[in-house]
Amino acid sequence: MRRPHRHNFLFRIACEGLKLLAILVMCFICACLFLAPFGALVQVEAVIDVVVPFFLRLAICLLGMLVLAGLFESLE
Repeated sequence: MRRPHRHNFLFRIACEGLKLLAILVMCFICACLFLAPFGALVQVEAVIDVVVPFFLRLAICLLGMLVLAGLFESLE
């Protein structure tokens, strides 16, 4: 019996990375919404200014890795 076709390693890593990024962003949003009513709005704004560029860079890297994995998959 044949094994089902598995995606290449790069594709699996990119998908796991995007899943973890989504979880990380959701947890960050929950933390910000939790801290805002307690008067930490200034600190939340400062953290958002620092963290959003990091999330964007990470998302761009992971999406680029996903595109490369798709290209390698199509060449097989």
